[in-house]
Amino acid sequence: MDLTYLYKALLRNKWNILFSAFFGGLAGLAFTFTQKKTYLSNAQYSTGLTQTQKISLGLNEGNDYMQIETKFNNILTIFKSQNVMGMLSYELLLHDLESTRPFRVLSEKKKKDSAYQFMKIETVKRILKDKLSSLTLLSTYDPEEKRVWDLIRLYGYDGYDISKKLSIERVAQTDFLSVSFSSDNPELSAFIVNVIGLKFKEFYNLLTTTRTQESLSKLDNLAAAKRKEVDSLKSRYENFRAKIGTPNIGDAATAAMAGVQELTSSLTAEQTKLNNLNAQLQSVNDQLSVLNSTPASVIKSENHNEEIFALREKNKQLAAQLAEKSGGDPDIENRIAENTRKISQLSLLSGTTGINNAQKISDRKEELQTQRLKLVADISASEKNVRLLSEKVDYFSKAAHSGGGNEALANAYQADLNAAQKELDKYNNSIFASQDIDVSPDLNFKQIIVGQPATEPESRKRTLTVAIAGISMFFLSIILIIVFEFLDTSLRTPAFFTYETKLKLLTSINKIDLQKKELKDYFEIESESAREASPNFFIENMRKLRYELEVCGKKVILITSLRPNEGKTVILESLANALSMGKKKVLIIDANFTDNALTRTFNAKPMLETFSLNPQDNAIDKIWGVTSLTNISNTDIIGCNEGNYTPSEILPKNNLFLNIHKIAQHYDFILIEAAALNNHSDSKELSKLVEGIVMVFSSKNSLHEIDRESIQFLKTGTGNKFIGAVLNNVRDEFLEI
Repeated sequence: MDLTYLYKALLRNKWNILFSAFFGGLAGLAFTFTQKKTYLSNAQYSTGLTQTQKISLGLNEGNDYMQIETKFNNILTIFKSQNVMGMLSYELLLHDLESTRPFRVLSEKKKKDSAYQFMKIETVKRILKDKLSSLTLLSTYDPEEKRVWDLIRLYGYDGYDISKKLSIERVAQTDFLSVSFSSDNPELSAFIVNVIGLKFKEFYNLLTTTRTQESLSKLDNLAAAKRKEVDSLKSRYENFRAKIGTPNIGDAATAAMAGVQELTSSLTAEQTKLNNLNAQLQSVNDQLSVLNSTPASVIKSENHNEEIFALREKNKQLAAQLAEKSGGDPDIENRIAENTRKISQLSLLSGTTGINNAQKISDRKEELQTQRLKLVADISASEKNVRLLSEKVDYFSKAAHSGGGNEALANAYQADLNAAQKELDKYNNSIFASQDIDVSPDLNFKQIIVGQPATEPESRKRTLTVAIAGISMFFLSIILIIVFEFLDTSLRTPAFFTYETKLKLLTSINKIDLQKKELKDYFEIESESAREASPNFFIENMRKLRYELEVCGKKVILITSLRPNEGKTVILESLANALSMGKKKVLIIDANFTDNALTRTFNAKPMLETFSLNPQDNAIDKIWGVTSLTNISNTDIIGCNEGNYTPSEILPKNNLFLNIHKIAQHYDFILIEAAALNNHSDSKELSKLVEGIVMVFSSKNSLHEIDRESIQFLKTGTGNKFIGAVLNNVRDEFLEI
């Protein structure tokens, strides 16, 4: 569906669209007259969130934007919570029960409700006051409180009804909240925007007071635990200081020197281990390099056992020499690493075979890779141990020369004590600071604008409402039309027809009104009139069809349709008129036994069933005896009777169709009408006797499975006799789509 079609479809329904918009505007206007008057009250509250204080370990908390935004969201949530809305509902009902000027008075119908009739007013007041003082909600499980709740709903004061007209918003980029409410009573609106702030503060204070006490209790527990830790560290430091007394420089140096010797020995052993690991890693890397560079096919099977045994014996001797030296010897270590590498290479080259050679090399590579990863991890751990031992050796070396072994340990104890004391001071400062915070530490909530009863009702915005209603109906009608067009599967345009049927389209015939004007009148054209000045789409399209038949080279043409009432009779009669305008001699044969409309239209003699032509008969003389004249110049017709039979069943042996070639010599075109192809076999029987077939389709119809079967017959079952299709009853605006 292209945009051109949609545009023309909308243009065709322009009056429906305009009427829908007009009706929508009228509905909007009527709505404004039936609207109740509403009165709006506004109140404004300051939260002071940018100056908030709270109990925390960091006393200089900044005004973080995201934290403030989160706090505002929390405040809005509490405002709309069941607790706050419930307290507001209780205040409203209590006011109406006690005041001489209630906001709402129940109608007689509502007073008949059981919630009103079976409830004592004094009991309701008592329950509401108890709930307001304790800041608790009514329980629906308690029968008495359930009746109070039903009474609140009867008055329309429940949280759901109030929240529909209540608006609570933050004034952009400020500390202020704007609260507004609209109702049919100006005093009710003002009461709600003022009282809801009080109820919010009461409930918020209840929450934050509990949280403050919990925070203080937690700080006290943390401070007590930290105080015990400080006392323990202080006792440890004092006991150690008393034990060592006045430092003895000589003893300290001696102790530190002994520590240096012990750590140096450990450091040497670790360095030796590190060297061995590096040597093994180098050996593994060399083996991998050999395996990667040597093709498996060139490795031959050899025995290197003796050489391997000799290298292992050398390594044992070198290891014994290294142990006697009680330390590292780089020369011996390098020789051991080199022998180890040779042993690995010789082991690899020994015992290989041609068939399993590649597999063994692959397994060996995988084994070496695993060994390499383990060696890398061991080397990393050993390097860390070497660094740690080196640091300790340096530390004790300094202590040996400064005499500060015990003194250094005492200093470490004192540093731990000082750090713990600072943490304890922080807890104490937080506790002291929290004593000066208000009961509501997170919110400095104040009402800065008191809601006042409105003196005038809210504007009904009649113009805007009417405009919105009209525009809405305008676009809604457009959308509905587009949806219906998408759902429409009829062959409404030439483009849709070609897409659905894949048939050649000879021409499209626009819809004409035969109730107001007879068909022959459409062909009464004044030759002097200009074609462009008064275009006649119907005549022009019939001329196109005439041209298509003239160039196809076929004279005997069957005109049929898939279904009845698709317009094939009108098309055939119109085609005869068009051919007559072109000075053609035409014979019409009515072979539609189910509906002989052509015979009735021209008052033709029903001679088709009785006509036969023997070899000795003169064809032209015989034809003149059975044909009837029509009101179309140069056009004759042979009629038929209606009946429940087909051409093969009713026509005689030497019938008209079997001698059609003889008759065709005296006419330029022979046009034959037959029954619908879907319902009857007449067209199929006649298709074998004609030269060409033209199929008429109505643009109002959609294709079904039986239609597609008939179309398939036209494509494959008639040879090359199918000339094309005519799309009938097309709207003028869709002819070129």
